[in-house]
Amino acid sequence: MWDAGGRVVIMRGSAFAAVLTVLVLATSMLVVPGLNATQSAKGADVAEWRYLVYLVADNNLDVSAGQFHVPVVEDDFEELMSVESSTLVQCYVFVDRFEGPANLFKFTKDNMEEITDFELNGEEVNMGSATTLRAFIEYVYTAAPAERTVLMFWDHGSWDYAAWDDNGPEPGVGDALTHYEVMEALDGYKVDVVGYDECLVGQMETVYEYAVNGFSADYLMVSETYTGWRGYPYDQTLAALVENPYMDSRECAMMFIEQVDMLLKQRPYMSEIVNCHAAVDLSKVRALAESVGSFAKLLTPDVGTYVKDISRARGVAGFTWGANAINVADLWTFVTTIDRFVADEEISDACQQVLRAFDEAVIALQVSHAMDHQVHGLGISFAFHEREVPDYYAEYSFDDGGWLEFLEAFWTACGV
Repeated sequence: MWDAGGRVVIMRGSAFAAVLTVLVLATSMLVVPGLNATQSAKGADVAEWRYLVYLVADNNLDVSAGQFHVPVVEDDFEELMSVESSTLVQCYVFVDRFEGPANLFKFTKDNMEEITDFELNGEEVNMGSATTLRAFIEYVYTAAPAERTVLMFWDHGSWDYAAWDDNGPEPGVGDALTHYEVMEALDGYKVDVVGYDECLVGQMETVYEYAVNGFSADYLMVSETYTGWRGYPYDQTLAALVENPYMDSRECAMMFIEQVDMLLKQRPYMSEIVNCHAAVDLSKVRALAESVGSFAKLLTPDVGTYVKDISRARGVAGFTWGANAINVADLWTFVTTIDRFVADEEISDACQQVLRAFDEAVIALQVSHAMDHQVHGLGISFAFHEREVPDYYAEYSFDDGGWLEFLEAFWTACGV
């Protein structure tokens, strides 16, 4: 779906019909607070959704930003308090700001209630620790029983970590909450939708780790690029859940992408040309990785023959705004360009297999107009030299699929 500003939301497969269903329900369905037959069967204290935010602002994100110098943390608080309360959707935010201790709040209409019986409330905590995230999850899962959960991480991000605390184990000592620590902290808990309101998490290698390491979630919401300061609209996403608390996890993930797309069409946010958000179906990621591995293994033996075409595709797939600085290429663009330039039927078939698997995995996409032909939802590592590959890359499960061997063959063919 295109708009006049050039932004696009791509709904793949059966996703488009599902979003239409969500939108119709959201505009036509009145939710009256109280119990219905479904909730009565579950118990009066069981909500339909938990809406959780792990808000790490103990760093340089605790600022005022944008054209109107909006205080970004307070702005998101105000958004959450603007939404009508419902017993069917419970909202909690655990926040650590640059000054002062961490606090846990429960949000209802016009109110943010401090949860004083949470053991870490009022303490200076390390938000980069798996233990801290685990304590938050254990508390809210007990305090607010619910059928489904959406968990948002609010901070800096990368393909290596989900949060960064400048005052981690002690003042002035930073600590990163790695994606492995996220999986460790959430072990044993089902989180239906996990969102990263931050940059660069949307890389093939990262989402593959979540898909194959026993992580109990259905969908990830990630950005393969840098993002602007505004992030997701917490008021509209929470309100959409309140209006239709019976949406499933797929509908929820797609709703978040739809809402951020709508936000970034509005002034002054439409001036933020660095923005991309995608919803990824984790159940489809393994098949996508296998197709990428098969594609890479076909190119590797004859990489010298195709080195110029690969170099050209790498250049085309390097999206704007810092892709080369972090050695990432847009996966969809790279494969599409190889298919266009390499005249080999077997390789072309492998390219098409990757693209079909990609369309199954990436179910919704928002991208700003400046990058709408360059960014499709997932990046992949493509360094220009082995020394530019981070040490931790070899720990990724995705490395077993043949991609790094392909890169090594390419570097050799280039003489680097």
